Amino acid sequence: MARKWISVLAAVLIIFLVVITVLVDLQVKASILEIARTQAQLRAVEVINESINNNIVSGTNYQDLVSIQTDSNQRVVMLQANTVVINQLMARTVNEVIKSNTSLQAKAINIPLGQVTGNIMLIGRGPSVSVRVLPVQQVHVEVDNRFEQAGINQTRHIISFKINTRIKIAVPLASEELPVTTTIPIADTVIVGEVPHTYVNFSGGADAFIKGSEK
Repeated sequence: MARKWISVLAAVLIIFLVVITVLVDLQVKASILEIARTQAQLRAVEVINESINNNIVSGTNYQDLVSIQTDSNQRVVMLQANTVVINQLMARTVNEVIKSNTSLQAKAINIPLGQVTGNIMLIGRGPSVSVRVLPVQQVHVEVDNRFEQAGINQTRHIISFKINTRIKIAVPLASEELPVTTTIPIADTVIVGEVPHTYVNFSGGADAFIKGSEK
């Protein structure tokens, strides 16, 4: 009888340990994914912004994108977008985002296990879990056109590109796709006088979908 009870207790203890191990594993994995999401999205936005500012914004002038038409009194009556140039810039932006996403593979994100505990004394300590960032390379770029008050009788016209893309994070035994969104001002100017009621062709977008590497 005693042996029977020992066997039952041993079985219960094993089941209990297995359940605890599974729960701890799930909690740790969830914590790692949460930290990885934040770090991967921040890194992706940083890399994309740097690439677009260096390769697109630095060589773009407002006058290249917009033709300002005035009346005989030099009042601005219409803003006409140069859709050809804007579409070319959007296509180049898509390519830059694809290259930026691809470059994210070069350096993994390392998350110390001490950071997973949430204990301030353990942050940055312990062995690290390596998180890979993979490019999905699904990219959409659209024009964001807005006006802001810039002073007395002055209005700032800002043309931005709103960029939506996706990346994939991979940790041991788990992976997840993430959205990445950033809006980058491309060009701006200050309009003196009333804002014209007519502005043409400030819309449109560019897309790309290329299956990224998942090796």
